[in-house]
Amino acid sequence: MTLIVETPNNRAPERDYILGVVLGEFLGLDWQRVSTDRTDTRITLQGHSGEICMPDILLQTPDQDWLTHNSLPSQPLPIWDSNELGLPLTLIDSQLPIIYGSQDAAPWPSTSDSDSRSSTFHLSPFTCYLPIDIFGSAFFMLTRYEEVVKPDRDEHDRFPAWASLAYQENFLERPIIDEYVEVLWAMMKGLWPGLERKHRDFAINVSHDVDCPSRYGFNPSWKLLRAMGGDVLKRGDLASALRAPWIRVTTKNQLHPKDPANTFDWIMDTSERHGLTSAFYFICGHSDPAKDGDYDAGDPAIRSLMRKIYQRGHEIGLHPSYGTYYRPDRITQEADYLKKICAEESVSQPYWGGRMHFLRWQTPITMRGWEQAGMDYDSTLAYADHAGFRCGTCQEYPAFDVEQRKALKLRLRPLIVMDCTVMASRYMDLEAPDEAYGKIRELANICCLFKGNFTMLWHNTELCTPEKRDLYK
Repeated sequence: MTLIVETPNNRAPERDYILGVVLGEFLGLDWQRVSTDRTDTRITLQGHSGEICMPDILLQTPDQDWLTHNSLPSQPLPIWDSNELGLPLTLIDSQLPIIYGSQDAAPWPSTSDSDSRSSTFHLSPFTCYLPIDIFGSAFFMLTRYEEVVKPDRDEHDRFPAWASLAYQENFLERPIIDEYVEVLWAMMKGLWPGLERKHRDFAINVSHDVDCPSRYGFNPSWKLLRAMGGDVLKRGDLASALRAPWIRVTTKNQLHPKDPANTFDWIMDTSERHGLTSAFYFICGHSDPAKDGDYDAGDPAIRSLMRKIYQRGHEIGLHPSYGTYYRPDRITQEADYLKKICAEESVSQPYWGGRMHFLRWQTPITMRGWEQAGMDYDSTLAYADHAGFRCGTCQEYPAFDVEQRKALKLRLRPLIVMDCTVMASRYMDLEAPDEAYGKIRELANICCLFKGNFTMLWHNTELCTPEKRDLYK
């Protein structure tokens, strides 16, 4: 069964992309787009009666306003009560903010018996009106459209959570596009009961940015002394401070087992107990010596670590250095270096991915770098200052370059939680273990509700104490 989607006859690349993601990727349905002189979007099922109509707002933006403030949603956003549908829905809240749409659209046409909508809905052909521009709203969130338009940046030149529509309108902690898709699916299933969607299973993706594989092993002398001072003055760990020089000397062919940052075996043990695969992303360049790791990915000890990770069935990936986010050529260079080292160590993987250092990201320049480097996926897209659903979804999906107007082979795997985002005082400041656990568990449960991917970043250096290990477990 094929869905026929009639749309206005402009912005074909954008429309084909977002229909492919929402209908093809997320729902697993066959579809065909037909350009018409309509001003809305109409969905029908080939050979069946009934139709779904919705506003078409974003993608009808005049060319002179495209990628400008004039095309952004008007705030405050209107709220729609999805209870009007009278259908069972998988939502965080029945009150849905409308990113793009029209409150004037009624969900159902008037009938002679307005109280019998639920029963006649399944029996009679209807024109079902939805007040949300689902495809335009999904395009806005999934492509990170607003990040091209808004100039706001933090001290690391990152688009901050507080500048986002999701944060300002209080839906950053709900996957709003996944909710929109559930509304659309409920309407489709009500009109066409024989339609079946793609089966999905909840999955947990754990990943680890290897900023510092060793507390002492690769430091210059002055950093070694500073680390030893931190052991004594900040952590009250005199034993580690006394061991530091010896660990430094002996970290040549492999990481020292007593190095506090060497938590890699423990991480893999924990993942294996839960049937999970850990991904470890390595820095492979030094575009900013003050921000990048002191190690070289070609060091014998790092090669040994990579071999161990691979032999235990876990994943190796790229963590492009601090200054690469606006330099596709540098991302390519560092990806090539990682693949060269892995080839020399007989590490062969079916796909390659990773995450940007410091979560630095410039839409769409950074994704071009990943694409140019031949990488399969990126898992950067979260806000450093607030956990949640930066892209409005917990599903993996293909990237789209909004400036060059084309879909990419690169897949985006949104990051939901980073350890320091939740616990650091400069961000969400949930330092108490029960508070941090509660928030992380809440977001994981939401991903489970939508059968999505709960993608979590936990640095190896954030597992140096029993308390942090207990929280992680």
